[in-house]
Amino acid sequence: MGVKDKFLLVTVICTALAALCLGQEFRATLSGHVFDSTGAAVPNAKVQAVNVATKETTTAATDVSGAYTIPFLRPGSYTLTVTAAGFKTLTRENIVLQVGQIAGIDVTLEVGEVAERIEVTAQAALLETQTASRSGIVNTTQVTELPLNTRNPFMLGAMMSGVIWRGNAIWMRPFDNGAIAEWVVNGGSQRRNEFLLDGAPNNAQMGGNNIAYVPIVDAVQEFNIQTNTYDAQYGHTGGGIFNVVLKSGTSDFHVTAWEFMRRQSWDANTFQNNAIGAKRPDHKLDQYGFQFDGPAHIPGLLKKDGRVKLFYLGSLELYHELWPQFLRNSYPEPEMRNGDFSKLVNADGSPIIIYNPFTTRFDANQNPIRDPFPGNIIPASMINPIARNVTKYMPLPNAKTPNVRYSTQNLIHEKYAAEDNFYNLILKFDWNFGDKHRAFIRHASNDRTEDRCINGICEGPGMNGQQPFQRINDAYVLDWVGTMTPTLVVNARLSSNRFIEKGFGRGNVGFDLTSLGLPPSLVNQLPTPRYFGVWNFDGYTTLGRYQSINLTNTYNLQGNATKIWRTHTIKVGADLRRIHYILQNTGNILQFDHSAAWTRRLWNQAEVNSGDGYASFLLGVSGGSSNYPLFPFFRQWYFAPYLQDDWKITRRLTLNLGVRWDYNGPPDEKYNRLNRGFDPTVRNPVVDQIPAAMLAQYPQLRDLKGGLRFAGVGGLPRAAGNRDLNNWQPRIGAAYQISSKLVMRGGFGIYYSNPSNDYLQTVGFSTS
Repeated sequence: MGVKDKFLLVTVICTALAALCLGQEFRATLSGHVFDSTGAAVPNAKVQAVNVATKETTTAATDVSGAYTIPFLRPGSYTLTVTAAGFKTLTRENIVLQVGQIAGIDVTLEVGEVAERIEVTAQAALLETQTASRSGIVNTTQVTELPLNTRNPFMLGAMMSGVIWRGNAIWMRPFDNGAIAEWVVNGGSQRRNEFLLDGAPNNAQMGGNNIAYVPIVDAVQEFNIQTNTYDAQYGHTGGGIFNVVLKSGTSDFHVTAWEFMRRQSWDANTFQNNAIGAKRPDHKLDQYGFQFDGPAHIPGLLKKDGRVKLFYLGSLELYHELWPQFLRNSYPEPEMRNGDFSKLVNADGSPIIIYNPFTTRFDANQNPIRDPFPGNIIPASMINPIARNVTKYMPLPNAKTPNVRYSTQNLIHEKYAAEDNFYNLILKFDWNFGDKHRAFIRHASNDRTEDRCINGICEGPGMNGQQPFQRINDAYVLDWVGTMTPTLVVNARLSSNRFIEKGFGRGNVGFDLTSLGLPPSLVNQLPTPRYFGVWNFDGYTTLGRYQSINLTNTYNLQGNATKIWRTHTIKVGADLRRIHYILQNTGNILQFDHSAAWTRRLWNQAEVNSGDGYASFLLGVSGGSSNYPLFPFFRQWYFAPYLQDDWKITRRLTLNLGVRWDYNGPPDEKYNRLNRGFDPTVRNPVVDQIPAAMLAQYPQLRDLKGGLRFAGVGGLPRAAGNRDLNNWQPRIGAAYQISSKLVMRGGFGIYYSNPSNDYLQTVGFSTS
């Protein structure tokens, strides 16, 4: 292990053991000054913030300058109470704190007895006077009341200034995890945003930075998008920070139930259907669920007014959709399956001639020429037996479509309906251990199963489509906040998130490939379970579907230490992640592509009046095949310590000073199967495969140089690339309160984006 490796390892271990590792904080901070009527600071004043919903109390004290800071407050409504010897008690109600907000409230006390009270209510919205960062908030009322098709809370991000969604408008459902991640924030990189759920990472490497878990709308407390941030605790983004906070149980019991539905009789018809006199599509959707929350009372353990309080929340939503599909596919006509292409014509009626590839030769001018099959019929003796057997799984045409090429668009299913089933579950428990310790544990999971046929074979071998296609997510968070002293608060958070995406054609699984005529010597080399394979033909519908499983695990350790020292609020921490990206894609294990070029007059020219992909298939000539037996297991470290100082220079001016260092470790592969560069000096391993006769004719091939290098082999590091250890990110921001209603902000910052899967590129040796 090198010096850099040892240094990095020691840094990670020390940071983790110190439990000072915060990534992104979702809770709010209340900060300000306490003065007397002359404007002098009031030191040692007691400042209490009480959560109206849960009655939890957080206490701080003012320093010699009269300043106070109360961090880690859950978003919601609060009552602020300030007491000091020789002054009347002041109570300020209806203080609404939002996700990640740093709210500034200055208080003026009047001389009098502590028993005397002054109450202030119905306050205006709070100005953020102590941060240069800007964000947009979607509050609880907006989340639940605004029209939201398919109830995906992330789509409310389009309300924010500077935030643009670039996805396809038909894919915004809560299980369209890739399309709904297509956000651009203030001109930043698309799909390079950081998604958080209760402060924990909610990104999936699959698809190049998908959103992993999409919460139930009714369980969302608030939704915040950081569009400009100069706080060093935020990073790992090339655009914005999408921070969703889920509700917690409160001191009162609540139950909510809902049903959203769609029916054919309620839908308007489409413009296209009206134009041809067709009826409305029979589209059916039901999205329903319930939610409950409240306090837990256990006799002898959890008393209603005891120091230890437990709150719970449970939410469940189910989704069932049948959406109409008009299937139009292309399969060879019956006579073509026996080699008769005499009826094959283009849309304009011009014949398409089939040429015999085995007659290829060169004329006097060295131009390749071929002979056509007499009568455009392939002799039965030339039809490949494997092609005959595969053809048996093709459905017969049931329609004729005018003005198209013969034998295309000839299998029609008018009333097929694709099906989506989805469940979404949230369980959350919050504990308050007196006024100094709070914790919560949350589990969130969902499962989407789609069943959609696309090639007209909806059951059995040869089927192609999402049959089924699944997206499964499980996310866990354990979070603790402790008030060590009135000026020191620490936080630790542990989370894991698993996102799985898999699809296959169920009728293709376990197929006996030798029944097609494939030799056992080939079949026995294929991984199990065996699949029907994928058979492509130019101009016709594909037969078969592969299995694909992509899995992302994100394990995360966070925490925070916040120290109030005079006019400084100092935060120190880091974000430590271990990311797994596992691919099990059998898509190219057995795939054959059949090009019309083999049966054209000229193989290197795309003539529309000669050649056919299915004819090439019958002759047993393939334009290409693929073999991908490797199922890689990628692993990656991410580590980002930071230091932030929010310095109140004056009552009106606050500086935000911070620095962050990001380590995006290059991925390694669990079994050392990654390439790591090219060595032009080594003996090329291809030499051992060259026949002796060719080596005798071309002896210079014996000295052929150049070959791939492999990670973890021959003393090379296990990672695919070199480490980048200079990703320092200074952050400077300033906020100046010009008046009670006006704040001026500005700042500068450097950020390093989430590289997603950019490290994982295929080595491009298709040409030389």
